[in-house]
Amino acid sequence: MSQISTLRKQAFQLLERHNHNSVFAKYFNLFLIILIITNVIAVIFESDAKISQQYHAEFALFEVISISIFTIEYLVRLWVCVESYQLSALPTFKARLKYIMSPIAIIDLIAIAPFFISLFISIDLRQLRLLRVMRLLKLTHYFKGFTLFVTVVAKEIKSITATIMVMLFLIVIAASMMYTLENEAQPEVFGNILHSLWWSVVTMTTVGYGDVTPVTTLGKIVATFIMLIGVAIVALPAGLLAARFGDELRERKRNLNAHIKHALSDGVIDSKEYRELEELADRLELRDEDLDRAIKILKKEKNKDACPHCGK
Repeated sequence: MSQISTLRKQAFQLLERHNHNSVFAKYFNLFLIILIITNVIAVIFESDAKISQQYHAEFALFEVISISIFTIEYLVRLWVCVESYQLSALPTFKARLKYIMSPIAIIDLIAIAPFFISLFISIDLRQLRLLRVMRLLKLTHYFKGFTLFVTVVAKEIKSITATIMVMLFLIVIAASMMYTLENEAQPEVFGNILHSLWWSVVTMTTVGYGDVTPVTTLGKIVATFIMLIGVAIVALPAGLLAARFGDELRERKRNLNAHIKHALSDGVIDSKEYRELEELADRLELRDEDLDRAIKILKKEKNKDACPHCGK
């Protein structure tokens, strides 16, 4: 393996936290996390005209430093992405092109693009701040649970879409009913179905601001049923996602256990096999504690079934 390939692999392990025993890797990733959060805090304070005017030079310097670091990070990630398990089988050019089009790379690009665009095109500062706040999404690199959440939502997208469609139908029906029942009593509030949609949305989603309420007896009765239906409909996606989270975690642990059993087929897990299991656990977004616990349990089970004389 050439020195460049070795350096690229080390850089990949550093950025993707695959080198669990490296203190430098932990502090480096912690530094990037703090930098991202500090950037968002700076955007929040910069939105105050007095603070922005008083510390304009400091904010500008901090932005330049942050952009420099984020740009270098983006380019390095683009360079090392070919070491990824998912992209290693592809040719270098195709692997990098696929990485550029991936959601996580697009997030990284959004984090730095506004600064470079503002150098050539005049942009509204409010829009620029909004894009800079999107740097929070870069935290998905360091908190792998975000990817688990996206996976769960993707697998339940049909059920969630169906629930949302049912909710939209009920919102329109509820708005139409309340317009019919409350129009004469409150023409300024329920003047048409479009105005009634506001009440319908905040009621069906159980927010209930209280700024618009029915006054007729029939309107209150109908509103009571609408609120009860809204509670059930809003709670349904949460139940679906909770169940899918449990199924997804169990499926990932079964996958990890299968690889552990294979590694234990000779009775011992050597250092190479353990590193491969660590990388698998990282891809499956399982903690090192889960891996060690699974190895301990499966070792006990294997020893329990082994012959006391020959060990087989």
